[in-house]
Amino acid sequence: MHDDRISTNAGLYIHVPFCRSKCAYCDFYSITDHARVDAFLEALSREMEHHRGFAPAFDTVYVGGGTPSCLTADRLADMLRQLRSAFPVVPDAETTVEVNPGDVDTAYLRRLREAGFNRVSIGVQSFDDGILATLGRRHNAREGLDAIESARRAGFDKAPVLLRADPRAGHSPAA
Repeated sequence: MHDDRISTNAGLYIHVPFCRSKCAYCDFYSITDHARVDAFLEALSREMEHHRGFAPAFDTVYVGGGTPSCLTADRLADMLRQLRSAFPVVPDAETTVEVNPGDVDTAYLRRLREAGFNRVSIGVQSFDDGILATLGRRHNAREGLDAIESARRAGFDKAPVLLRADPRAGHSPAA
């Protein structure tokens, strides 16, 4: 029996392995040496060409990391343009990019929106400055709220905020 609700399309994840600093809690592969960004983007471009036509179509594109917003908005826009050139992406595909609140402003996010990203995932982690300091985050609560407002101003109506559990939860105070 054929189920029409099952998509024949695929989802595509691109991992941008660069961060400005490495968070102690993060288990994702990332590096802070940005000297290799050009080589990474060239290799990614070659991989996209090599795998051209590998799926019937993509209905979801997710650019995560690491911290994709370590790259300029123009570089992310170029990456998305190359991706759309190499692979069939449905017109209404959900196209997401992860950003760090300390990396973005309205102009940066507007450039991503104009490039075709229609969803931004903002790694706020917490709205408590003490927790953010414990996590080693580069931004504060105010910058997290500013990033959310910047995303709205840039035209992102789908802007989920990534929150992390309180690192103190589940730990009883020392007696």
